[in-house]
Amino acid sequence: SPRFLEAFTQQMATHIGCSRAGVWVFTEVPEGRALRCLAMYDGVHDRMVRATDMISAEVGPYFDALLRDGCVVAPDARSHPATVGFLDEYLLPLDVHSVLDVCVSVNGRLFGTFSCEQVGAPVAWTQRQLQALRQIGARASLSLMHAAASAAGLDTAPAALWESSAPNRLTQPAPF
Repeated sequence: SPRFLEAFTQQMATHIGCSRAGVWVFTEVPEGRALRCLAMYDGVHDRMVRATDMISAEVGPYFDALLRDGCVVAPDARSHPATVGFLDEYLLPLDVHSVLDVCVSVNGRLFGTFSCEQVGAPVAWTQRQLQALRQIGARASLSLMHAAASAAGLDTAPAALWESSAPNRLTQPAPF
């Protein structure tokens, strides 16, 4: 799971053409709904980095925009109404100028987001980049759900279909 998430975020950063790429999942915390970072690749330093949880009570406009529009496109994240709440604790310390986040769903249920960030200078995100990120989400969401469950320590391995004791064991194969 960690190797998959690392390779996935590296490839996403390369494909979209951004400095940093991450996978975030929705979770519940005592303060309300939050986004927890599963993996964040920093292309500037060519390594995985950690990111703190985003809690809806602290950055309500971001959550509102993300849930309303399915994405946040902020070429100037430092002044964008949805992302300005991250200014002092995230954007300025990490030199993030632009943010492109897209919601990811699994079986119609909102699961998390893919995040692309540009450090050093702002970038005007294109419609092609937004569409590419949405297509990645559509293709990879189920695999990411399994990786997230694995990272959280949940057992997602297939289980036996029947009890292996003698009375339940198939003794002879049936012809097709």
